[in-house]
Amino acid sequence: MAQQSNIPDPMASDSISDADYVRRLQRGETEAFEMLVRRHEKTIFNLVYRMLGDYDEAAEVSQEVFLSAYRAIGQFRGDANFSTWLYRIALNHTSTRRKTLIRRQQRNVAIEDTEPVRDLQPGPAETMEKKEIRERVQRALNNLEPDDATVILLRDLQDIPYEEVARLLEIPVGTVKSRLHRARQALKSQLASYFYAGRKAV
Repeated sequence: MAQQSNIPDPMASDSISDADYVRRLQRGETEAFEMLVRRHEKTIFNLVYRMLGDYDEAAEVSQEVFLSAYRAIGQFRGDANFSTWLYRIALNHTSTRRKTLIRRQQRNVAIEDTEPVRDLQPGPAETMEKKEIRERVQRALNNLEPDDATVILLRDLQDIPYEEVARLLEIPVGTVKSRLHRARQALKSQLASYFYAGRKAV
């Protein structure tokens, strides 16, 4: 008879904290890492995808993020939430890859047709409209300063609380708010002509 794993069924894992899984992993229970990946892979992928604007690059970088986390898990001491620690690894990897991509090709990277999360089945017209909006927003994000793009992605698109963003970026909450205001204004400015033209065309 096969020995049962100490790791519970994924459907029953919500009651177990990240910290518990980390402790299990640090004790050598490698199955715990699979649970951490399942819990955070979508969020990490979406963040990386939004920062890079390329599905394949995001998939590769996301794998690197979790590989780095696995290798460094022994150094995690719980001073911050595991999610914050993981986000920091993701931001470091993404920042490095983004610089490489910019050097490789000075162009705006369009979002591919594949939406990383969800989707119900919209009609053709709605699909085209959503695709165009995603492309416009992605281009605008790509044109922002890296610090501005990061803070708007974390706060507005990932819905991370101000205090968590501050810990993640290692800056005061006040700086997060001022940087976010600047980023929103810059993004609004870049998108204004597009949405204004759309309203005039109606």
